[in-house]
Amino acid sequence: MPEGGGRIEDTTLFGKYQLCRILGRGRSGTVYLARHKDLEEYRAIKQVPKTCADYDQFRKEALILKGVRHPGIPIVYDLEEDEEYSYLIEEFLEGDSLYALISDVGHFSKAMTIRYGIQICRLVNILHSARPNPILYLDLQPKNLLICHDTVKLIDFDHAVPLEEVDKLTLRYGTIGCAAPEQYTGEPLDERTDIFAIGAVLHYMMTGKYAKSGPVLSLTVRDSADRQVARIIRTCLLTDKTKRYGSAEQLCEELLRVQGELLRKGKRKKQGNSGDDPISSLTIAAAGTRPGVGTTHIAMGMTAYLRQCGIMAMYEEQNDSGAIRQFGAACGSRADSWGLLKIRGVPMLPYYGETVKLAKPPYQVVVQDYGSDWQMLLQQQADLYLLICGAKPWEWETARDAMISLGTHPGLAVIYNHFCGQLCDRLSGPAKETSCFLMPYDSNPLRCGKAASSVYAAVLQQIFGHRSGGLLRSLSGKGREFITRVFSKQNKQ
Repeated sequence: MPEGGGRIEDTTLFGKYQLCRILGRGRSGTVYLARHKDLEEYRAIKQVPKTCADYDQFRKEALILKGVRHPGIPIVYDLEEDEEYSYLIEEFLEGDSLYALISDVGHFSKAMTIRYGIQICRLVNILHSARPNPILYLDLQPKNLLICHDTVKLIDFDHAVPLEEVDKLTLRYGTIGCAAPEQYTGEPLDERTDIFAIGAVLHYMMTGKYAKSGPVLSLTVRDSADRQVARIIRTCLLTDKTKRYGSAEQLCEELLRVQGELLRKGKRKKQGNSGDDPISSLTIAAAGTRPGVGTTHIAMGMTAYLRQCGIMAMYEEQNDSGAIRQFGAACGSRADSWGLLKIRGVPMLPYYGETVKLAKPPYQVVVQDYGSDWQMLLQQQADLYLLICGAKPWEWETARDAMISLGTHPGLAVIYNHFCGQLCDRLSGPAKETSCFLMPYDSNPLRCGKAASSVYAAVLQQIFGHRSGGLLRSLSGKGREFITRVFSKQNKQ
């Protein structure tokens, strides 16, 4: 594997799996991304030395995965071996770990934490409900949970064990900050051990930190939903496991109740039992009055802001600048089966040209970036139009010309990027007659700081009329539905 310092890409296993790169290294082995040469599909290959102390557990992992079928759990295709190693060939799941996402974009909103928490509970409940032998996962942590198109996937089952065999464990492992106290003390393990870890992950999603010494969740309490989330996490993290939730299903029901309260306050009806609360699809089109005014920056920022509000949003490049592919290459991001690049936790679709036809990704809101071709706004069927203008005095003329051409285009918002407040009074012509927004300097649009967030919120408020009480007649009902959802999330963060 590759021997003599050879390149990973030059290695082919068993005549059909061409290695691409290392996905990760763990206590027991290494995981590679490989391409099946005949099927032209990607696989994850876990390689474990036969000399490894946990070799028997490795084979048990394969049997556990073989016995569980769920879209959120990887499929096992095969077991292979050579003289030195054994290999587990399994489905490659595309996505970013919770750990990577929070490291890049900061902790999640309450809405996102609840939504992902519900999915995590359901995955854990699948394991605990396995028949004839329930399974304990025993290492639930942010690095083992992937977000794939806003769907949670569970990976790395090398600690998992059937409940009937848990008393036979001679070694107990766990991730500091997520492992339950009984994993260190030698007390019996059961389903409530995984419940503690779910609580630790909820705490991490809400705060970006592990609970180092018990349930120390720091949460600004603004309403009953905040109190309920804090109570749920504290209950999960109780040292006495008999006082925790008795099952993942019970915990899931608690989270669903809190989610229902959030939706009722947002005047939204809970749809079905999916827990994902889909909203109607909605398009936001952005264009600049000239190159260099920051259209891409604003479009990315709006996408990041919506995602912070718990909205499934993606960025779509509609110009041939090649910026997104360059950005993705710099960050080491690879296109998934939808053609999307996940960059710092934000899904972005590069421009592939007119002839490339891709399946529509499953996102509720799409923010389209038309670069400096502002005339394209006149040709698009969107729900919100963002015209990005330069803030320098020598850029005002092109901004004025664009605003004259667009006139009273329904759903239009004008944003002066990096604007100095001292210049406000010197704007003239249509700029005086149009509702303009002044965007301060924001060094990282994907983190979407407080000042930038307030501008995006004001744009949505103005155009969709959430607080003013008047919805533009040309906008459909989904606009009202959407903005109600956004502000209900924003007000609770």
